[in-house]
Amino acid sequence: MKSINKKNIIIAIVVVVVVVIVVALVMMMGGKKGNAPGSTSGNPSSQSAASSSAPASSTTLLPLPANVVVPEAGATNTGGVAVPQVEAPAAPGVAAKYRSFNITLQNGQFSPSTIAVNVGDTVDLEIKAVGGTYDFTQPDLGFSAALPDGVTKKIQFAPSTAGKFVFYCSSCGGPAKGPVGYIVVAGK
Repeated sequence: MKSINKKNIIIAIVVVVVVVIVVALVMMMGGKKGNAPGSTSGNPSSQSAASSSAPASSTTLLPLPANVVVPEAGATNTGGVAVPQVEAPAAPGVAAKYRSFNITLQNGQFSPSTIAVNVGDTVDLEIKAVGGTYDFTQPDLGFSAALPDGVTKKIQFAPSTAGKFVFYCSSCGGPAKGPVGYIVVAGK
């Protein structure tokens, strides 16, 4: 089991280094055409939003709840908030972390339905549809991914705005009909 944890940590560190390099390149290029955050790579099963900020008037960005606690890997009794599968420092000397979560969409529900992270964290969501075709949408953070039955998609982002972001299945009827979940981004 220790070798699995070491392997996961090494993979997480490599992913974080790659993300930091990509974010630095995007920032250095000043958002030139073709380098916009939220653009998808050639891999149809993944989507990335390098930096995420929400528009001023959004129906899917709610005020940040008071006293948000961001669970660490291995935490228990989190009040229904997801515990990261993998967690590692984003880079030496910074407070930001790499956090990885698994989400299942089954029987019209996201499980877990609440993810809590900090502004600046690099977040990987691995989302799997079970027993039907769904999608995963959060417009303020810049992602929408089709989820055919049995398929897992990876979405990666680094939120730069604090708040409670509503995610939902748009093909199921959107946030008014559900299913819905929340990405809670705590400020620093």
